[in-house]
Amino acid sequence: MNKNIINKIVKGLHEHVETVIVPNNTADRRPEYPYISYNLTGSQNNQTFSLVDEIVPSTNSNFENDVKVIRKEQPYFTLSINTHSDSEVDAYDLAVKVRDWFNFHGDLFFVELNIAVIRATNVGDRTHQIVDDFERRYGFDVRIRAARSIVKRVETIEKHNFNATIN
Repeated sequence: MNKNIINKIVKGLHEHVETVIVPNNTADRRPEYPYISYNLTGSQNNQTFSLVDEIVPSTNSNFENDVKVIRKEQPYFTLSINTHSDSEVDAYDLAVKVRDWFNFHGDLFFVELNIAVIRATNVGDRTHQIVDDFERRYGFDVRIRAARSIVKRVETIEKHNFNATIN
């Protein structure tokens, strides 16, 4: 998945919830509570795609036209979102607010990025024991689909002279 898209999602979410957001698997020191963490848990390239051919002017002076071949696909990826707090209620409320952004408030934001939220799971308890205390965590997974195009140019054979004799 494109790191740029994930960074834009994190930035847009941060602007909505006004809470620190960090990658989940990092050696950096954790911020003060409350905060949000995320992890890319999986990506999948769809097996379905479409091919589009366009005739375009050639970039080679020996040819008049080229064929631009575009492969359009919609791969998806899953983000695991966790909210962290020393209060169970605060962690839960923040998780609901984040999920609401993915399901509703962020819809126009996602359109601008040419992505779509396929599904956000229910918010669930992900509390974690740290030595003899607990870090209150709530979270959910969100599956996101992104449009992707791969382009190549193919030179065409426009004229050919055969100088062969047939016996």
